[in-house]
Amino acid sequence: MVDVRFLENKFSNEIQYHIKKALPNLYDNFMYFRPATKYEDGNLSFDLAFDLNFTVSVRIRKFNYIKYFDLTIRSKSKNNGYTEVDKIKDGLAQIYFYAYMDSNETELIKVRIVNVDSIRKLIKDQKYEKRINNDSTEFLAFKFKDIHLENGAIYKFDKLTNINNITI
Repeated sequence: MVDVRFLENKFSNEIQYHIKKALPNLYDNFMYFRPATKYEDGNLSFDLAFDLNFTVSVRIRKFNYIKYFDLTIRSKSKNNGYTEVDKIKDGLAQIYFYAYMDSNETELIKVRIVNVDSIRKLIKDQKYEKRINNDSTEFLAFKFKDIHLENGAIYKFDKLTNINNITI
């Protein structure tokens, strides 16, 4: 079985660093987070839990996908199970931590933190691209510029262009 938490664990310090940069006032009220339980991850759409009833969904992608300038969320699984898009539509996610690794998969070089309400709005308005993989799984792709236009951009970090700022 593949350890689905491998990347979250591998980059946990970087994830925590970027969340602190993006949400400093909130972060000062807590110091540590825990990984979600299997139930929380599988049924409630979050990967990290803080003591503030604050949850974060996490997705870390490989370097070769950076060129698309988008955030993708699974909308159909191989066995037609409950997907991330289903969970978001059901109102379960709050914040999305979305990142890309460098080509060596040793560090995060691009990070976006977004308010999931903007994604819900884009789903409602059908402002996404549907992508179908060779294995019949499907994703919805949301352009970062559309998320920004819906006031969903909270934070961005881009090591390639040395951008590190908060977009509120």
